Amino acid sequence: MNGAVSRSLSVLLVDDAPTDLLLAQEVFGDHAPTVQLRTACGAQVAFAHLRDGSLPLPDLVLVDVNMAGMDGFEFLTQLRATPELAHLPVIMLSGSEAQHDVDRAYDLQATAFLVKALSLGDFMAQVEHIVKFWQGCRFRTARVPVS
Repeated sequence: MNGAVSRSLSVLLVDDAPTDLLLAQEVFGDHAPTVQLRTACGAQVAFAHLRDGSLPLPDLVLVDVNMAGMDGFEFLTQLRATPELAHLPVIMLSGSEAQHDVDRAYDLQATAFLVKALSLGDFMAQVEHIVKFWQGCRFRTARVPVS
């Protein structure tokens, strides 16, 4: 696998739409079996659990931008302001391609901004690409030249 170690990747998906969470669980289960997916229904719930330690820290957080109550931007702001959580990579998910949303996400130190796929096939491809990329980043092993 070209230096990548086959380990489980821990992902936290934060969204306030239960149907979107169920769909994501199915897609991750079918197309990303090496991922330990945890879900949180809403940003306030996710942040509270991360802060109090009742959720193990994930390798990656996927957070919907548009949620009732605390939205994805406020979640990211609070995460970055919390020293023990500030290091977590966060991908912002949105149905909008609006440049002001993209700019705001990066101004708040999002790791990436991803426009949600409109079709199931495209969503499955997004999941596969995210997992492949993050597993490569997270678990890349150094190759030491042998003399």
